[in-house]
Amino acid sequence: MKNIFFGAVALIALPLSVQAGELLPNLYARTFCESRAMGMTIEQARRQAVSESYISSGNPMTVTINGTETTTDVVAAVRTTIKRCPQYL
Repeated sequence: MKNIFFGAVALIALPLSVQAGELLPNLYARTFCESRAMGMTIEQARRQAVSESYISSGNPMTVTINGTETTTDVVAAVRTTIKRCPQYL
């Protein structure tokens, strides 16, 4: 389960690392899980979820997990997704 968590954090954090703003964790998880249920690949579902749950305001705190720097909103989005639909990760 930890490997899924760290891998998912890295996948989400990469495109967001240079942008200001934050993800809404519950909206991210809902969109990701629904997209996967409709047959999208993990990458397609991730892009769709980021597109729908990203807001340009906000400045979440930065954290480092296993040497990878990310933000608390990304960690919350991944944890919420793991709880909501672990079968799709």
